[in-house]
Amino acid sequence: MFKNLLRSMTTIALLVVVAIIQVIILFQNDNLESKAVEANKLAENSVGTVQTVVANPDSNVKGPFAQYAHAFDDPSNLLTLDTEEWVPEGANKGGTLLAYLTSDPKGLNFLTQNGSDVSLMQNYITVALMRRHFSDTTKWHPELAYHMSRTEDFLTYTFKIRQDVYWHVPTLDIDDPQYAWLKEGQTCRQGHFKNGRCRVTAHDMVHMLDMVMNDQVAGAAPLRSYYKNLESYKALDDFTFTVSFNKKTQTQDLMVRGIYPIPEFLYAYDENGERYEDSNLGAKFEAHWYDPNTIGAGPYRFIEFEPGVKIVVERDPMYPLGGNAFKSIIFQIINEDQQRIRKMKTNELHYTGLSPSQYRVEVLEGEEDSPFKDGTFGHEEYWTHTYFYIGWNNNTIYFSDKRVRQAMSHAFNADMLLNDVMMGLGKRATGPIPAFLPYYNNDLSPIPFDLEKAKSLLQEAGWEDTDGNGIVEKEVEGQRVEFEFTLTIFGSSKEYKTIGDIFKEDLAKIGVKMNVQPTEWSLLLKKTNSKEFDAVTLAWVSGPDVDFRQIWHSSQADVPQSSNYISFKNAEADKIIEALEVEFDDQKRIELAHQFHALIYDEQPYTFFFTRRSMFYSNPKLKNAKAQVTRPYLNARAWYMQD
Repeated sequence: MFKNLLRSMTTIALLVVVAIIQVIILFQNDNLESKAVEANKLAENSVGTVQTVVANPDSNVKGPFAQYAHAFDDPSNLLTLDTEEWVPEGANKGGTLLAYLTSDPKGLNFLTQNGSDVSLMQNYITVALMRRHFSDTTKWHPELAYHMSRTEDFLTYTFKIRQDVYWHVPTLDIDDPQYAWLKEGQTCRQGHFKNGRCRVTAHDMVHMLDMVMNDQVAGAAPLRSYYKNLESYKALDDFTFTVSFNKKTQTQDLMVRGIYPIPEFLYAYDENGERYEDSNLGAKFEAHWYDPNTIGAGPYRFIEFEPGVKIVVERDPMYPLGGNAFKSIIFQIINEDQQRIRKMKTNELHYTGLSPSQYRVEVLEGEEDSPFKDGTFGHEEYWTHTYFYIGWNNNTIYFSDKRVRQAMSHAFNADMLLNDVMMGLGKRATGPIPAFLPYYNNDLSPIPFDLEKAKSLLQEAGWEDTDGNGIVEKEVEGQRVEFEFTLTIFGSSKEYKTIGDIFKEDLAKIGVKMNVQPTEWSLLLKKTNSKEFDAVTLAWVSGPDVDFRQIWHSSQADVPQSSNYISFKNAEADKIIEALEVEFDDQKRIELAHQFHALIYDEQPYTFFFTRRSMFYSNPKLKNAKAQVTRPYLNARAWYMQD
């Protein structure tokens, strides 16, 4: 009887506490701004660890992070709010942006496919944990994560994520009975299915790392190389996850910020909604039945990919973070430079970059009434974190000797080509770093065009014309081999076709026969990934930080689909890379980067060409159409349409 009385008293006490809490919440809700109320509606009616997040009406934090204002009073939070928004207050919402890509992406699985076109699409479709501040790139602004902390030893990172972000509906005939499991949310985490959509949870972050660390996912090899010190990762609850390492490095402090969710509810299941066995989960992800479609939880939902024609995305009305002023964006596949010019002039395209040859024709030599010249189109130029180069396959009989690679660089008339073919839109580069960053070693002079020096270096390496046929040769493993190789170039680039032809003529003068092979982009990537090339023209796009492991470390030289596709191996380079990874002092990092630059300058695994200064022009209806300081530089999330 005493137990029953005690139980009754406890129940009454709990009811009183609940009633008091409800009164407090009701009082607060009466004073909330409409945006915060709407955010709370998205978070309610769920089970598990979902909590209703209430904004503090007295906080200075407004907009999409008002309900998480308390997080930014926490000194342990490494995220700070950027005062700049994607689009200004009062910007027009609506319209269709007519954008473009220069080629078909090889695929739209953002983890397994590399390339600037794929990362561009990811920017619109997926949601990031955070982004750099627009102006101060040393600071990080919250997106999916509203709180990021790390232990004093830099080994464990903890992230708290928003509760109001939902996966897009998969791009399928969702009413087909075969996909009832998707329509009904049968594979969503329990309690996280609402309005036909699964909520993004910490388990999706874990699933991303599961795929990164799974050796069956060959396409994740470049990213996996950054997680060699990963010790553990787990979801502490549905909206908190932690990542731990066994060694402190500067590189992983940066890379861990780039983790993004991958929808477990879709990619862990077969077409009938049956979960894959753990033993083949990675292999199924690498070639998933949902490909070539893609899915995200970001500002725009993927609608359609018509190869050779277009990719279409539409604004997600439930996305809480903005940066999606356009109702839809159509990315037209336009691989002909002149077609972009024509479409721009006929309002079938709302912006375009200009290639160097187009810049010459439309601006430098254009008619005075050209819209590219008379101010009709908005105009801006910007520097990119990009360097262009010719990569030499170090595994070939031609380019395994650094003296030969040095000879190739002396035979490449870079200054003339930059000025006459690239219209001076850039600055000569001498190493694997954008030329305007402090990590760039300005003490190293660009290698001069010198055919006599090139010929001398070839002779030192044993390449001479002994039979008088005009082509140098060398005995390799008992066989006489003539120096004849193929340069693979991006097929739609008129500039690189011209560069290839001029380079071919200059090499012929020193007894080297070079064939120029224009190649469509997806095939070019296939050749580089499989190392089936002699030499290739490409470019790397980096960021404001430097890290050399992915492209240059020996451990990546023999990894399938790695970024070290020229198979460069150098023990001293490895030591510098490893020292740079654990160095946090800015000045010491600069010194190490300069040492690495000097070593690469001597080895010449690439013939470095230039860092680009880019031009782009926009339709007068486009507002706020400016370039970002980091990629993607032409980011339409910051733009809007005004009639």
